Amino acid sequence: MIPRRDPFIGRAAVLQELDALMQSSAFVSVIGPGGVGKTRLVLEWLAANERNDGRRIAFVRLDGLSDASAVLGAVAAEVGMPQTGGRPYLEAIVQWLRDTELLLVLDNCEHVVDKVAALVDALGTGTRKVSVLTTSRVPLSLVGEKQLRLGALDEQAAIDLFVKRASDRAPNLLMAGEALGAVQAICRAVDGLPLAVELAAGWTDVLPVNEIALQLSQGFELLQRRGSIPTRHDTLDDTIRWSHALLTAKARLLLRRLSAFQASFSLEAVAPVCAYEGLTQADVLPSLRELVEHSLVQFDMSTARYRLLHMVRLFAAKLAQEAGELGAMRLTHAMHFSALAHRARAVNFVPEDTWLPELQGEVDNLHEALRTLLYEGRAVEALGTAVALTMFWWTASRHREGIGWLRAALDQASEAPVILQAATQFSLGFLEAHDTGDWLNAAVELDRGLALLEDLDEPGADLLRGYHLCLRGECDIIAGSKDAGLRRAIEGAELIARYPEDRWGQGFAAWNVGFGHERLEEWEKAASRYEKVIASQHDGSLVVRMIGDQSLAGVLERTGRAGEALQLYDEALALCRRLGLQRLGDVHGSHARLLADCARVRLVAGEDTDGAKALALEAQALAVRLQDGAAWEIAGCVLQRLAAPTPHVGVFRQRDAVWIIQFDEHEAILPDSKGLRQIRHLLQSPGIEIFAGKLAAVADGEPREIGRGDPVLDAQAVTAYRKRLRLLERALAMDEDALDADRRASVLREHELVSQELAKSSGLGGRARRLGSPQERMRVNVTRTLRAAVAQVEAVCPALGQHLALSIRTGSFCRYQPPVSMDWKF
Repeated sequence: MIPRRDPFIGRAAVLQELDALMQSSAFVSVIGPGGVGKTRLVLEWLAANERNDGRRIAFVRLDGLSDASAVLGAVAAEVGMPQTGGRPYLEAIVQWLRDTELLLVLDNCEHVVDKVAALVDALGTGTRKVSVLTTSRVPLSLVGEKQLRLGALDEQAAIDLFVKRASDRAPNLLMAGEALGAVQAICRAVDGLPLAVELAAGWTDVLPVNEIALQLSQGFELLQRRGSIPTRHDTLDDTIRWSHALLTAKARLLLRRLSAFQASFSLEAVAPVCAYEGLTQADVLPSLRELVEHSLVQFDMSTARYRLLHMVRLFAAKLAQEAGELGAMRLTHAMHFSALAHRARAVNFVPEDTWLPELQGEVDNLHEALRTLLYEGRAVEALGTAVALTMFWWTASRHREGIGWLRAALDQASEAPVILQAATQFSLGFLEAHDTGDWLNAAVELDRGLALLEDLDEPGADLLRGYHLCLRGECDIIAGSKDAGLRRAIEGAELIARYPEDRWGQGFAAWNVGFGHERLEEWEKAASRYEKVIASQHDGSLVVRMIGDQSLAGVLERTGRAGEALQLYDEALALCRRLGLQRLGDVHGSHARLLADCARVRLVAGEDTDGAKALALEAQALAVRLQDGAAWEIAGCVLQRLAAPTPHVGVFRQRDAVWIIQFDEHEAILPDSKGLRQIRHLLQSPGIEIFAGKLAAVADGEPREIGRGDPVLDAQAVTAYRKRLRLLERALAMDEDALDADRRASVLREHELVSQELAKSSGLGGRARRLGSPQERMRVNVTRTLRAAVAQVEAVCPALGQHLALSIRTGSFCRYQPPVSMDWKF
């Protein structure tokens, strides 16, 4: 009996060679014909090295992609690039990864080798820490490319693989004697190609191994050929044909139609695309199971999705073409996924935590559907599909993909209805603004849409006009025309209000009006609109509700209501995590920025410092990946404050005619006074010099006259006093023998008198005091008022009174400079 062991132990030397190449080079290609298990080898190497390496890994499957845009879009999504900033896709990816430590794995490159070569070449010259590992049947032929060429398994490894796969099918199967000889014959017949071995082993629960060997021999004469050895491609193709010939008729029909899927697919998509003319919906599941059991279709249990290996898909597509149904199959596939996009849009992608992951999983199929519609001359349907996906492109951070498809379809859809063209202009403006931050260019796109809608009188035109106006108003506000932008947004909101069934639109309109009020610092009006955003999305859009929470929290925090803001920030963060959002553009920020805001507001509210630290650390880690400098800086400030000594907590808060004061645990209540109002003003601006006249005005709200008056001492007198003072200081510095005790005492008295006279003539910073000036009177009055208030505080809260006495400096300019860290609440 053959011992059962890991069939890939025999490839240990190959894995070691790959490891050595990866350590010595930034670009390695694993090259070999179809069926030699290139992907499996790379996955095995990644699993063995992931724990030891620690760097980020991005694994991108290219087998379902056909053009440069699709390749770059898949890479951008996998490396987490949320925006292009208006740059070309390739340039944006290189810039995004410039300083990122990353291993980029590009799997199955042979059909897009030119596109991949351009990407790898750009990464090689434009980044510092990116390594690339590709699998392909052909090399990329770039300078610096290290190649690992794979052949078939040796005979023992091939037998081991057959035994392992066969034992999965038939656990009680014994491999000895004639059975062993049959296994050896099978492995030789397929040249040791892993995929072909697995295909053959997949039949061990149906046929004895000697019958499998016989079938291979009789079906394709692989064991009896004379002359040259068949190429590996021929061997694999013949093995797939042999497996295909043994399938039931319905399984063969299903395999042929599954070639319409260029990428992975769900069970739910199979019947709509494949069940027609000879294949019913009831036939799908048993036929699909048959294909999986015989390794012609791969099933990923973790994602519950199916996939045809590239060689199998090519084989099945060739059969479909021979049957004359390839074009019809692909169009059926396209119409199914176009309908999926429209169904999602019809409900505004709600519930988004269901729709967004589903569309993300089908993104390659959506691309293929759009590509097919354009190829088949159905550009209007392609345009409608791309427009329907606008909010998906946005929330999934696939702005540039969406823009590309919208422009490609619009270029071909000259006969599209005017309302669809206008909707396209809104989508372009919306995505351009959030991808590039260029709101002026977005305004141009929106103006084109408004021009199309100007005289349009058909259902939905006013609603679409409202969307355009709201977003156009946002463009104005960001450009600095706040009043004009707010007027546009209000006009748009009034149009959208006529369609109460569009709940997403109600939230969108309310937010844009609130944004205008916020930029005008009309806090109450802004808060009211943001509250409407949240209320409009009860059981509605999680994204809009998250934005409403975040925006209202910002207003509350700015108006001193950090405690209320904290709850809203936390709810927004929970929604962001639930949806898996990364970045929605510069206005709405990123996941990292939301984490940083949640950390910061905890400090402002004086709550949960442990939670603030954890959130700040998470924000910094994510900010590095998203390259969000603002989030990094906010989180860093939070961590810096947390690392500082614990501040004393103080309260200085007015409630009607009384003041609530507190210093750490000591609390008291005082009646209102001018001095207490002046103290609060100083406490709110620590370290800043404040003119006494301003403090006097703060106390009673009346402006003060500012005059100069005559100086207490003229310049000549000041000079004389200072000269006399220097002489006295020299006398005091003389030895005791030169200056007896009586004379020293006399000099000291005179020094004190001269110093006092000079002190009367100057104030804070050496500024000259003036006789009879309003400024001097204010200095005297404010100093007296502040000292009286400090004494008043000290009488009821000694600790706070002593702190204020040490920290407040009076004079023509007053200042609060605490010697310890303070956290004041007003």
